[in-house]
Amino acid sequence: MTGEDLDEWLDSWVEEHYQSWDAPDQAAQACLSAAMKAGIAERDLNAATGGDLAAYLEEEAAAIAEASSEAPSDF
Repeated sequence: MTGEDLDEWLDSWVEEHYQSWDAPDQAAQACLSAAMKAGIAERDLNAATGGDLAAYLEEEAAAIAEASSEAPSDF
């Protein structure tokens, strides 16, 4: 999987799941689990997210929420 493929996978995953997140750490665990099932190594996922998956997901959820006015309550 190329870096671009991984970015697209992440974008899709975030868009599909951001409204169901309870907290960033739980979202990170769910994302990591889904990534591993998709054959994405944890180190590749960490590299794509700047080394902090929870912070990356929190930022992405905030950006989507800002654009759509649908922020999860704990984000």
